[in-house]
Amino acid sequence: MGFNLLTEPWLPVVRLDGGRQEIGLAQALSDAAGYRRLVGATPTMTAALHRLLLALAHRVYRPLDAARWAELWQAQAGGGLPQAELAKYQDEHASRFELFHPHTPFFQCPALDNEPGSTAKLVAHRATGSNRTLFDHTTAVQRPLLQPAEAARWLVTTQAYDTSGTKQPYRTERSAEGGLGNRFGCVLVEGATLHETLLLNMQLYHPEAELPPRTTAQDRPVWEAAEPPDPEPDARPPLGWTDLLTWPSRRILLSTTNTADTTLVDGVVLTPGTRMEGNLVDLEAMAAFRRPWLKGNKQGDFKPVTLDELRGVWRHSQELLLSSDPRWWNTWRGRLRAKGPLPAQEPQRQRPAALDHIAELVEDGLIAEDTVYTLRVFGQQLGDQGGDTYAWYEEAIPAPVALLRAESARVGYLIGYAVSLANDLGEQLKLMERQYSADFHRQLTKEQEKKLTDLEIWYWPRLAAPFAAFLRELGEAIRHCTCETEPAERWGTTVLELADKAAWQWLEGAPRRNRSLLTASAHFDDFQRARHQLHRIFRGGLARYSTPIEEDA
Repeated sequence: MGFNLLTEPWLPVVRLDGGRQEIGLAQALSDAAGYRRLVGATPTMTAALHRLLLALAHRVYRPLDAARWAELWQAQAGGGLPQAELAKYQDEHASRFELFHPHTPFFQCPALDNEPGSTAKLVAHRATGSNRTLFDHTTAVQRPLLQPAEAARWLVTTQAYDTSGTKQPYRTERSAEGGLGNRFGCVLVEGATLHETLLLNMQLYHPEAELPPRTTAQDRPVWEAAEPPDPEPDARPPLGWTDLLTWPSRRILLSTTNTADTTLVDGVVLTPGTRMEGNLVDLEAMAAFRRPWLKGNKQGDFKPVTLDELRGVWRHSQELLLSSDPRWWNTWRGRLRAKGPLPAQEPQRQRPAALDHIAELVEDGLIAEDTVYTLRVFGQQLGDQGGDTYAWYEEAIPAPVALLRAESARVGYLIGYAVSLANDLGEQLKLMERQYSADFHRQLTKEQEKKLTDLEIWYWPRLAAPFAAFLRELGEAIRHCTCETEPAERWGTTVLELADKAAWQWLEGAPRRNRSLLTASAHFDDFQRARHQLHRIFRGGLARYSTPIEEDA
């Protein structure tokens, strides 16, 4: 029995009324205005399915220029994305979306002749091999049956987010890098409907004109390849944007069993696939990048923004939201370090391509300047050896359009000082805990150690909501041309209060006897002095940029 991903229900969406249902790829495009969001079982699944749907949307609608993109954006009011292009594409490529096609199964390698293993290899929360999980107790001999829709979702997710390490070899090659998605936080600009979300993240696509950059005329998603991939693993640079969105990091083949009324997936062959060649910063448009500062006031190569277990992605708001003008970025870094402007002229950060596009759309009157979108950032952290999944992440920060369009250097300065204050206070809290633990480690009970190590948990997770409020208020100040430092001052007050609260909780958890309590109090006093000094530096920085500076003239 067939299962065509264009027409069969398998994509999990949330309707505008809040209800949930599963739909096919064709319906996700044609009725996108009627759905709120596409939401998978895990953050990695949500990211992978969006990338797949975006690749299809680029190939179907091919917005060659700004006028065509505007037509697609405004189509929401007229009933949705055009049907003619979708029907034509469906007629030409329908067979390539068959999940169980005997010759061209979707996103698979039919030439694999290995013995199928357990379907637990596909499902990230299942225990299999070195992929340890906390609650699942699947054993190697068990072969859980998957419905076609579930198998399809995990197939797409595995191609993007499979763990690294040793895999079943096709012949001899066992080692495989982690899926491409493990290398960066995948940034999605979310609108009010799935229609808006797709268009906001859809770049101008003209392969013959090398749009987007690094896209060649040979670009195509994985299902449009002339032949299924060779089972032997290989390495190559991407052909273009849709090739990258559907990157085949694994060779996979599903095995099936038939029941009276359906086909179920009962096993899978999963071997190393294609390793990507090239610099990620030149290719990936759904990521933010930054140059880390090294010793000697030098900068390293571009690194993608990733998600941290405790410290929210909001700390990278500059990289995520602001344009990459090296003139004022270097000036800000130089002044913050009190060493003068830096000589480098290359961009020091790079935001996701969609945000540059959105900033331009305001000029055309397609997006109101008071609009606030949401940036959703998805990521996965692998274990120490890379063979198992440590954590999934999904975080959201507001993206006021006014901030995306900001050209004033003061905006970068203010956000920089706001993030630096939080980082510096966090480091002082950590220092307080580390110094005390070094003094009394042998005297602390396990319960006392646990209370002291909770310090970061008391601090970092509580900063995301007030920082989101700061970004919204800053966007409003820019739009209305009011004082931009007032939102930063309110943020400073909030983060100081949260740091104080965390420090007091830590002090209350310290042993209350003899010299240990006196030493804890001394470290607490050291933190308070550092806190007041950091507050003075912060307020001094805000005062410096409370009026236009020379660079803005």
